[in-house]
Amino acid sequence: MHNLQLTDDQTLILDTVTKYVADAVAPHAQERDEHRTFARDEFAGLAELGLFAMPIPEDRGGAGMGLLPFAASCEAIGAQSGSLARLLVAQTQCAAALAHAGSDAMEAVATGAKVAAWIGAEHGIAASGGKLTGKAELVPAAGEAELLVVVAKDGAKTVLAVVDAQAAKRTALRALGFASAAPSRVEFAATAATIVCEGSDADAAMSIAERIVMIGSAAACVGGGRASIAGAHKHASERIAFGKPLLGQEAVARKLVESRRAVDAARHLAWHAARMCDLGEDAEAACLQARIAAVDAAVLASDEAIQIHGGFGYTVEYHVERHYRDAKATEVLDGGNERCKSRLAALQFHS
Repeated sequence: MHNLQLTDDQTLILDTVTKYVADAVAPHAQERDEHRTFARDEFAGLAELGLFAMPIPEDRGGAGMGLLPFAASCEAIGAQSGSLARLLVAQTQCAAALAHAGSDAMEAVATGAKVAAWIGAEHGIAASGGKLTGKAELVPAAGEAELLVVVAKDGAKTVLAVVDAQAAKRTALRALGFASAAPSRVEFAATAATIVCEGSDADAAMSIAERIVMIGSAAACVGGGRASIAGAHKHASERIAFGKPLLGQEAVARKLVESRRAVDAARHLAWHAARMCDLGEDAEAACLQARIAAVDAAVLASDEAIQIHGGFGYTVEYHVERHYRDAKATEVLDGGNERCKSRLAALQFHS
C-alpha cells in the first residue's frame, strides 16, 4: 500500500473531518485565535464526530480505528487551527492512557463530556501518599480542563494520576501559539490525586500517550505547513513586483520548493510512524523522527511564507503568522525538539 493511501473507511473518516473543518472550523479560527477565545464549540464538534476515541482499541471502549486516520484528521484540522488540533491530541492522549489504565474517568474524556489536559513526565511532577507536588509551565487545554491526567514519579516508580482541575492552581498564559487552546501554567502543592495505575502499567500508558502526541503533533504541523505554502503561493501568484507576479521570481519559487520538499517528507514520516504503530511494531524512533522533521518543516514553511508576504505576513488576516506561532510553540512542548533529538540519538547510536 502506498504510504499516503487510505482504506475506504479511513477515507470516509477523513472526508467527514475535512468537511467539518471547512464548515465549522475555518470560518472562526482566525477570530478565536486573535481574541484568545477557547474553541469550545469546535471541541464539541470533534466529540460529536467521535474523534477522541478513534485510536483506542475496541476492547478498551474505543473505536479501534488506529493512529493513521487520527494522523490524517490532525493534519486536516491543523491546516486551519493548530489550537484545535492540539486539543484533539491532548484529549486523545488522556482518553487512551485512561483506557489502558482501566479508569472509570475514561468514558467522560473519550466522549468529550469533560475537557482533559495531559501533563507528561517532562514536567517532573512528584507523587507521594496520593498527592502531587510540582509545576507544569505550559499545558494546552489546562485553562478550561475539568480533569488533569498527570504522569508523576513516586520515588523511582511512575504513576498515572487523575486530578480534579479545580484542585490545582492554574494561571492562564499568553503563550506564543495555541491561543485558542487555553494554555496555562499548572501548579500542584500536595494536591490530592487519584492514582489510576503505577509501575509498568503507568509506563505503558505513558508510552501510548507519547506516541499519540508525537504523531498528532507531527501531522498537525504538516497541516500548518501545507496551509502556509498554499497561502504563500496564492499571494505570490497575485502580487505584482517588477512587472510580473512574485511567483515569477526564482528566489520566491525556490522558497516554495524548499518548503514543499520539507513538508512532504515530514508527511511521509508521520504517516509511516502511524502505520508502524497500527501494525504493533516498535515505532519509537519513527515517531521521534516524524515529530522532529514536521516541526522543523512547519517552522520553515511558515517563516518563508511570512517572508513572501512581506509586511502583510505579520498581520492576522493572512493566517501564516498564526501557523508560524503554533509551529514555534510546538518546538518547546512535550519536552521540546532537543529532548526528542537526544532520545533519538540514544535509541539509534548508543549501546
